[in-house]
Amino acid sequence: MLAISVESNLAAVSLALSDLAVRQLPFATARTVTALAKLAGEAEKKAMPQVFDTPTPFTVNSVAVQSAKKAYPEARVYIRDIAAQYLSPYEFGGMQFLGKKPGDLVPVNAATNAYGNLPRNLIRRYMGRPDVFMGKVKTKHGETYGLWQRPTVSPAKPVKGAKRTRGGKLANKTGHLKLLVSFAAPVETKTRLEFGDRAQAVVSANFDSVFDAEMANALATAK
Repeated sequence: MLAISVESNLAAVSLALSDLAVRQLPFATARTVTALAKLAGEAEKKAMPQVFDTPTPFTVNSVAVQSAKKAYPEARVYIRDIAAQYLSPYEFGGMQFLGKKPGDLVPVNAATNAYGNLPRNLIRRYMGRPDVFMGKVKTKHGETYGLWQRPTVSPAKPVKGAKRTRGGKLANKTGHLKLLVSFAAPVETKTRLEFGDRAQAVVSANFDSVFDAEMANALATAK
């Protein structure tokens, strides 16, 4: 977890505060760091589409903020657990995290959703078809592991040993095996999210204005 401290900023501004302002400092501090954390969180969300190609709402909304308290003036900007597993390599480096998937599922001739991903349970539905199988096939580019569709067999010209399938709208009429989904091995990540650097930049750029506003509010509401 990355920690960004504003203690030095607070120490500098507290030297010029009145007695009333000093008494209100803990309240203003908690409000300040929470506001800064929220600004950083929004910046992280806005940056997602610049780092990744059409990230899903689940990925974008995995950025979360924990507010500070007067007795514990520390706010957090973090990635929720599930997304953190596959996003961490894009912040700190390392291999892609694929979880239980047999490989990085790359749609080739399969339907995708608005985010370029395979719809949920699509692999299972494909595997329920008699003309689809999962395995390795030798191609002119080498062995490729993935989800393959056999060519549809015409009743008029059957191929010896092949099952006759109608196929419907998803019939493979190419006359050869069709690669639906390629299962690529995980690779070393090159793209960087720059989550920590971005958050630090937001805090540095906005501390003075946010603190001034929160201190003014604290003094206005002081009893």
